[in-house]
Amino acid sequence: MSNMNLQDIMKEIEQQMKQEQQIFGNDAENPKKIKVVNPYALYNRPLNKLEESMLNKIQSIDEYFWERGKKGGITTGFPLFDEAIEYDVQSGLFLFAASPNVGKSAFLLQILKQISEKNEKVFCEYYSLDDSAKEILPRWIANDQHIKIAEAKNPKRYEHDQEIIQKRNQGLMNLYKNVRRFSLRDETDDTGNSIEKIEKRIEELRMLLPEDYHIVIGIDSFYDLTSESKNLKEKELNEYISKQVKSWCKNYDITVMCTAHLRKLNGRRPTSEDLKETNRLEYEANLICLLYNEVGIKEEGADIYWINEEREEKMPVIECRFSKNKFGSFKGYRFYELIPEYSYFMEAPLEVCKQYTSKLFQS
Repeated sequence: MSNMNLQDIMKEIEQQMKQEQQIFGNDAENPKKIKVVNPYALYNRPLNKLEESMLNKIQSIDEYFWERGKKGGITTGFPLFDEAIEYDVQSGLFLFAASPNVGKSAFLLQILKQISEKNEKVFCEYYSLDDSAKEILPRWIANDQHIKIAEAKNPKRYEHDQEIIQKRNQGLMNLYKNVRRFSLRDETDDTGNSIEKIEKRIEELRMLLPEDYHIVIGIDSFYDLTSESKNLKEKELNEYISKQVKSWCKNYDITVMCTAHLRKLNGRRPTSEDLKETNRLEYEANLICLLYNEVGIKEEGADIYWINEEREEKMPVIECRFSKNKFGSFKGYRFYELIPEYSYFMEAPLEVCKQYTSKLFQS
């Protein structure tokens, strides 16, 4: 009896395999990729409109994933950050939220800079709604060459220091060479801080750039965005803008990275509930990173810090807590050692992250 059952099972498996061979086949250009070659064989009848629509959607999405894998994933230049988001900057809304003066603007700028430098077929556009381009450009150069922002900003003052001028010039040349993948805009540009004009600019980029380019938009900061078409109170306006910005990600298949201010925390570490004015932004975001700088708050009383060999004071460590992550399962911390005058972040290795995490939960 058991042998008969086993035979029945084997026949059933064999029939199922034959049926699948009639339905599915391998792609001619990629033998490891399957596709439906005979839709009729799915149910031994023509597919109706609903079934055909779903079949086409599945095939389209599978094609997207194969193409994404072919590109190798878009790196942020921070390996542990990449690991947390499954090694690819995907389309969606990224949020870097912190209190004032933590370093969120500089962090966002460095991520966009690194994406533009370390990936092919990308275009990054940084919108500085808090500061003018005259403030941002020296930070880019300082970050690039590890010189002080003041040295990048005031070349005339340092014109007799050959090393500084050489480094500043090299940083400027690197920025010139990167204009094919990086653009900087502020309130003086025609887009200003209007979501309607920024969306028109995104449409323009989609038309100007090759179809297979990935666009990354950086906005500093979310709460400086305005709408020309809606006259709403602050909370309702923020909710409307949250939905509109998220719609860009879907409609244009782009990544939008924004900084966001938090409510007054009185020195404590932030949670997602501290996002200013609206829960809608928390809902719409695919990724929320909460940033905290204990040295910036407690100074020499801080427990989370790093020591620069050239200095005696405690240097800031930016805690980056992944409080929401729809790109992966990681919900922990990453840590970034900051040299403020260079506007430069160094990602702490995994073992050092564990040490910082241990100190964090002891404090």
